[in-house]
Amino acid sequence: MCPIFSNQLKTYTKVKISNKFIVFYVIDPTLFMSALLYSAEISVLSIGFSLTYLTAKIPNFAHGTYAGVGIYVSYTFSKIFGLSPYLGFPIAFIIGGTIGFILYITVISVLTKMGGGEVVKTIATIAIQIFLSALLYIYAYWLRGVYSTYVFAFLLKAYDFNIGTIPGIFLVSILFCIITVIMLHFLLTRTKIGISMRATSEDPSLASIVGINTNHTQQFSWFLTGGLASVAGAMLPLWFQCSPDTGSLIFTSVMAGSLLGGLANIYGAIIGGFGVGMTEVLLTNWLQNQYIGTEKLIWIGEYRPIVPLIILIMVLLIEPEGLSGFIQRIKKSRFKVNIFREKN
Repeated sequence: MCPIFSNQLKTYTKVKISNKFIVFYVIDPTLFMSALLYSAEISVLSIGFSLTYLTAKIPNFAHGTYAGVGIYVSYTFSKIFGLSPYLGFPIAFIIGGTIGFILYITVISVLTKMGGGEVVKTIATIAIQIFLSALLYIYAYWLRGVYSTYVFAFLLKAYDFNIGTIPGIFLVSILFCIITVIMLHFLLTRTKIGISMRATSEDPSLASIVGINTNHTQQFSWFLTGGLASVAGAMLPLWFQCSPDTGSLIFTSVMAGSLLGGLANIYGAIIGGFGVGMTEVLLTNWLQNQYIGTEKLIWIGEYRPIVPLIILIMVLLIEPEGLSGFIQRIKKSRFKVNIFREKN
């Protein structure tokens, strides 16, 4: 089930100025918190999606399903073992990373050696997504049959902690997003494996010539992105309703965030993820509180997945390279203007 923010209230104040009313809308704090939390999760997933594309040169359509794996790791720790779901985050990273690693060496690497092109490998990731989704459903039904527990559209808020009136998952998710960005920046700029990843993304053939083992670099990249995506998914049920297909359903938002920031730009994925996440939540809620006559447009919430799809289409039509491409165009135009002025 796609995360749905229900029962969010919009408050407003009317101020009368010269016989006219100005309406100030105040966003409900819980809604704003939900938007920030969701945006942080989308940003982490978008970063992983962009990193995979940079190294493998293909969009990994199974990336959202890694989050589904993390969701059920949290479910298992809390509902089955009776432990805090936070204890399952390291396990989620290891399981998600291992799945990404295995999928690379058994599918992507094999197809590459057989001469499969980008289209073939991209289609393979779609098949992987279907396969992993089926496994999640099998696991969910097995849990329901063995433990007689509810495994669909569940929440784990009861297993969270609070700091005052602030849910712990809100602080943890924001902190996790910030730490992920800092660690990735350090990894890509200060370590050998990070430099190898950048070299592989620029020119795999040249990287091989200078002694970089591109195969090992790819394996590490798929392990890292799988682990990060799984941890991001493990945080979702602590605030949002989740089911086996939740990871697949939010993949449109992940892809939209990655494309908005620039598919080949990890740092742009952060901005893109937050842009898509905040727009998806706040815009949908605003539209739900509008009226046609006397009827409130509550039903618009069912069409929330259309928002990232519209963003995705707009980016592809207006600026396929996203914000990074837009910034590069501005820089080039300024450079041309400066040259023109100097000549005159």
